[in-house]
Amino acid sequence: MTSTAVDKDAPYNTHIASNHDGTSCAVATTSGRVRVYARERATGAFAHGEREIRLNASVNECEFGSAADPFSIVCACGDGTTRVYDARSQDDRPTASFRAPFNERDVASASLGGSASDFLVATAVGPHVAFYDRRQQGNASLFQDAHSEAVTRVRFHPERRSELYTSSVDGLVCAFDCAHTPLNDEESLISVMSAEAAVNNIGFCRSGSSGDARDALWCVTGVEDAHIFVASSDRRRVGVHLVHLKNARELVRTAATSSPEVSASAPEFAAQVDYVLGIHDGVAPGELFLSAGTQSGVVGIFPLVQGSPSMRGTSAYVGLGAPAAVLRRGHRDIVRSIVWDANATASESARVPATVGEDALVCAWTPDVGNEERPPVDRARPPGRRHSPY
Repeated sequence: MTSTAVDKDAPYNTHIASNHDGTSCAVATTSGRVRVYARERATGAFAHGEREIRLNASVNECEFGSAADPFSIVCACGDGTTRVYDARSQDDRPTASFRAPFNERDVASASLGGSASDFLVATAVGPHVAFYDRRQQGNASLFQDAHSEAVTRVRFHPERRSELYTSSVDGLVCAFDCAHTPLNDEESLISVMSAEAAVNNIGFCRSGSSGDARDALWCVTGVEDAHIFVASSDRRRVGVHLVHLKNARELVRTAATSSPEVSASAPEFAAQVDYVLGIHDGVAPGELFLSAGTQSGVVGIFPLVQGSPSMRGTSAYVGLGAPAAVLRRGHRDIVRSIVWDANATASESARVPATVGEDALVCAWTPDVGNEERPPVDRARPPGRRHSPY
């Protein structure tokens, strides 16, 4: 493990992103810095010589470009800017910077895509999605009608780089085709999905129907429900609702107390589960896991399991099994973000989970590790505030 603290300033780590092959990760912090770590290919551990980008603005999240643009990092900032950096450079000046429209002072999310060259920058700005062309400085294109409330995430599909997925406080997830310009939200719209509650986070996974292709989209809501929708290359099926884990925190607690043996292995989840982080691919396509955590920084990894065929089509059809792993003795505060892809085709480093938390710690996890001395944590800070980070 390592820490993003500098000179007794221990920031909240708000987000961690991994590059296309898992050999680098970037950590966004509230202290105006993004820390870039190389990871050992064989073990996933953090290598020495990390790169620090000083932005002088809080960073809501960051994301790497695709395999065709592996060194670009886009940052969504709390000062109304979206900035792109070269992870190889020691220069803190961005390679591109864009100001949010309408004098918005906060960019919630940003993503690189549009084509194989990742020339397009999509950003979440209030209830709008703004687009910028990295090849030129100019005015933003806007999607203004897709969402009625604040957009929380924008994500280009990791394989089909012109497809953009967006989520919002209005409870909707939208899919767009951004291959053709000028961009128009009505003409670009592929599908609209409803999560029935404000959506906090989205990501991509493998349902198993398309082999190793990431053909599904997961989302987690403000009431800690989790959903999975079709996000395949078949446009006619995009948006089909596959899974609804209703009240996922209670499902986690039930799974963690399903037997005395399970309860003994995961006692932290018996009393309370505080938040859901996301959904992750297992080794085989279609093997999926949900991650959830506690205020004290313990994270459990729970497999999704199918129930009785008679329950197909209901929220009770898919549930959670006993925890496959419990990540403990690392974080001491709320875990804000996790990257992990255990699929058999992923690199060794990508198959090692990495997490960041409100304790300024960045942790990489392997079995039976946890006795090392931990970096110091600022105990004078207020309690964790996952749902009001700033």
